[in-house]
Amino acid sequence: MNFVRRLSFLYLATGLAALSATASASTPAAGLAYPATDYFEQSPGRSGGVLRVTSDYEAGNLDIQFNNSGGLLWEGRFLFDNLVYLDHTGQPTPWLARSWTVSPDGRTYTFHLRTDVTFSDGTRFDAEAVRANFARVKSFGAKSRVAGANLAPYAEGLVIDDFTFQAKLSAPFPDFLGYLAQTWLGFISPRQIREAPETIPTRPVGTGPFILGEHESGKRAVFKRRADYAWAPDYLRHPGPAYLDEIILEAAPDDHARIAALRDGRDHLTFDALTDQVAALKADPQIVYSNRLRPGSPQRGFTFNAKRFPFDDVRIRQAVARVIDREALIRSYGYGEFVAKSDFLVSNTPGYDPSFRSVLAYDPTAAAALFDAAGWTTRDADGYRTKGGRRLGAEVLTTGSERTPPIAVLGMQADLKKAGFELRLKFVKSAELSQLVTAGEYDTITGAWWSANTPDVLFIQYHSSQKARQNTFGQDTANLGDPTLDTLLQRARESIDATERRQLYREAQRLLTELVPVVPLSESQHIVAYRRELHGVLFDTTHNTPILTAAWLDCR
Repeated sequence: MNFVRRLSFLYLATGLAALSATASASTPAAGLAYPATDYFEQSPGRSGGVLRVTSDYEAGNLDIQFNNSGGLLWEGRFLFDNLVYLDHTGQPTPWLARSWTVSPDGRTYTFHLRTDVTFSDGTRFDAEAVRANFARVKSFGAKSRVAGANLAPYAEGLVIDDFTFQAKLSAPFPDFLGYLAQTWLGFISPRQIREAPETIPTRPVGTGPFILGEHESGKRAVFKRRADYAWAPDYLRHPGPAYLDEIILEAAPDDHARIAALRDGRDHLTFDALTDQVAALKADPQIVYSNRLRPGSPQRGFTFNAKRFPFDDVRIRQAVARVIDREALIRSYGYGEFVAKSDFLVSNTPGYDPSFRSVLAYDPTAAAALFDAAGWTTRDADGYRTKGGRRLGAEVLTTGSERTPPIAVLGMQADLKKAGFELRLKFVKSAELSQLVTAGEYDTITGAWWSANTPDVLFIQYHSSQKARQNTFGQDTANLGDPTLDTLLQRARESIDATERRQLYREAQRLLTELVPVVPLSESQHIVAYRRELHGVLFDTTHNTPILTAAWLDCR
């Protein structure tokens, strides 16, 4: 009850502030195509300087092959490199692999590797290093929720010679190269894997442009420039080491303190800039403000358990999705920066089809008809719908710290109450939440997002084969088990015909608006701000988050 009162206070206080702020805050740029120049270095920078960076949290566990913390999307780029890098259109380009060939059946990928790369412990990067890393990911099984899911079709690796590696897949997988560009499939020193694997979460050794120095897990991390680094992706047009001597990352969960430190110059960049000070940030001539879409899945409000009352009735899921007033809701906490979303792929994800973007849009009349059709036609003294003496309602499990803001949970609860649906909040600890999800003991949980530059993110989240990796970020948490959707997604991920794949993903997006495994809430957006003396901030072509390999400080 104390938790509910705390959320209620937050909802009122933050909501009022947000509504006053939205008048002056603009929405993100309407165009989904970002300039190509956002992704590669325009001119050489100046070496030296210490960059002070904040986020509302630090990933803590830096084992990219095991952990699934969203902060690793950008934090991992300091330490790790990948076989390939994407250009700004999503096409793979050389990185640690100089070139590759794909067999006609799409099951064998042969990579020709760079010969000049070393890990920061001196170990050579070679074909055996690739094999050892992929073997480690596979050894985790379902415990590796992101890297393991991305590498699932990988069956075995062959070391052809020192710098030629062959990946054998169990089935064609046209998105294989795209997944190999994701942070999660960067490389850890095979010596560390072999001799000291227990040190990987807090002292990982990679081939990246920085080396981890001081690390206070979850609170602070110091990244020091690697002077001999010379193998950034060709596409970055940055041939040598990073310019910055050091990056100091501090976890700063207090929004106001984080933004104050940025504006007064104590810090240079924050990876979390959405606060009630958005308007002031945008108006500050010393600040660059950036709001970008991360491709993949939208931010979700709820994830249903489709095998449990009342969400085992698809009409109830459809009704709940249509009774949420997303536009009003995100105004209450998004300060005019979030874009409402009611379909299942972020709008800049390859293969996204906008045809279904309004199917689940706010429509309380349609929602009421669906509740009625499901037989919930009478109301009790409190205004909640009933059937056979039973009240229509469900329990949502929340820790209060998921990526769905508490204010959003309360807003959705209020919308549901108007429609006669009782949403009961149950506060649990993070470990308990994971246990309950694994056991299937939940009606609904709050949502999250998933970054992937491919519509195959739908397979990872909604195909029944992903149940073994079920977690609070997605991966069949909805327990759909729909054979038609499974078939569509399996065929789409294996088809080597681009036209067929596009049509299959289109049909999957349409079907999801009927099945409604989750309530989409808003686009997945990453909002950052940095001072104008920081130059060369580029954006990662895979996740659309900042990459600092070419960043430099003008300290004059």
